[in-house]
Amino acid sequence: MKKSILLFVFVCLVNLFIGSSIFAQTPQPTGTTTYYYYYYCIGELASPLSVGGSNLSWYTAANGGTGSSTAPTPSTASPGATTYYVTQTIAGLESTPRKAITVNVNKQFSLFCAGTTSNSVSFDFANVGQSQFDYSYTVDGVGPITGSQTAPSSFSVNALLEGQTVVFTITAVGAPSCVSNRTLTASCATRCTSHFDATFNPIGPLCASDPLPSLPTSSLEGYLGTWSPLMVDNIATKTYTFTPTNKCVNSQIMTITVNPDSPGFSDFTICSGSSVPNLDTTSPNGVIGTWSPAAVDNLNSDSYTFTPDAGQCAAPQTIDVTVIPSNTLVDFSWTVTEAFADNQKISIAASAPGGDYLYKLDDGSFQSNAVFEYVASGLHSVTVIDQAGCSMPITKSDILVVNYPKYFTPNNDGFNDYWNISELSTQPYAYIRIFDRYGKFLKQISPNGSGWNGIYNGHFMPADDYWFVIHYLENNVAKEFKSHFSLKR
Repeated sequence: MKKSILLFVFVCLVNLFIGSSIFAQTPQPTGTTTYYYYYYCIGELASPLSVGGSNLSWYTAANGGTGSSTAPTPSTASPGATTYYVTQTIAGLESTPRKAITVNVNKQFSLFCAGTTSNSVSFDFANVGQSQFDYSYTVDGVGPITGSQTAPSSFSVNALLEGQTVVFTITAVGAPSCVSNRTLTASCATRCTSHFDATFNPIGPLCASDPLPSLPTSSLEGYLGTWSPLMVDNIATKTYTFTPTNKCVNSQIMTITVNPDSPGFSDFTICSGSSVPNLDTTSPNGVIGTWSPAAVDNLNSDSYTFTPDAGQCAAPQTIDVTVIPSNTLVDFSWTVTEAFADNQKISIAASAPGGDYLYKLDDGSFQSNAVFEYVASGLHSVTVIDQAGCSMPITKSDILVVNYPKYFTPNNDGFNDYWNISELSTQPYAYIRIFDRYGKFLKQISPNGSGWNGIYNGHFMPADDYWFVIHYLENNVAKEFKSHFSLKR
């Protein structure tokens, strides 16, 4: 009997021990969390994986394989995610399932507009393991609205109007240092089912001296936007363009009229006895008013005052009307620098000095200077005109400038084959004697003849400098002039 009782107790103890061994379960390393993450940058120095527990075994797969008691050191040579597995063994029992540890290398952070409706926009961004995102956004430039969320991957802004633009900025908090662009910004606009007009109260008209008004930052409907130009000009009339921030609102223009502070008349001249000009009652700057005196006196110079009508910006203006005597230019005289001067000048003197005259030499342009310098030898014409047009133009064509040719080329080509001073051809008693550079007399010629052809005693003279002496009259005074010229072959 005792043997039976002892046997029964032994069997019960054995069963109790076996039962406790079979039904007991060893926990995973580091509590009951199923997954664990590591984050590295490419090339970053990695450490062996570490979890809490005892008698750890490391695996490369969730099932099967042989465990290692040495914790693996992850490779950071290339981007990607690698999962390792670990168990702990207590009282001979290994934990199950194996705990997963994922190592992420060089995860990138991105943000983009994910979707739009007529009243909402959505943004998506990559969750790279950071514990928090800080965000801020503006709606059509108004804001910002700020906040923080724990490890989300998207964000939506709702209750918007059609065409409103949301600029969304997000910062990854707790992300690895290698995550590029830790703070990112994206813009997204709601869809437009229709378009709207922005309206504004008109501005102006303005006076040029008025203070500058400000352009409204929003329309009467509340649409925000910007103006171009940004500031109002109080000098000239301009058109300004409003560009709304809301994509569903049409751009608008506003023309701001600026009335001048001066009529803009100018003094003028008329010829004595000419037709009486009208005094315009609308000024060049568009100002309307009246004159005093009301009509121009075409015989006497006088001042005239323009008074703008009431309600205009411009002040009264007085102008001077100058009456120029008519037909006073009837003749002019001239003087010419003496013959053979280095700078030959023609000076003109009008018969009615003090007038506003212009002068022209030959076919040149008119000039206000009555002196022409460095004039070529020969006969010239001069024209004098009254710039106001109160006298008829006068032209004279018998103005003689005397000088000598500096060279000639006796090669029988029909050009410069003879050397002479033909400007004195009207003086029958004038004569010229030519010498070589050593003083040898070569030829005597008359200014009214053909001149010297470069031949002496039937021989062609060489290219060289030759001297001459001319005897002539100037203002009935006998004169002599000496100089030299070149023979070129």
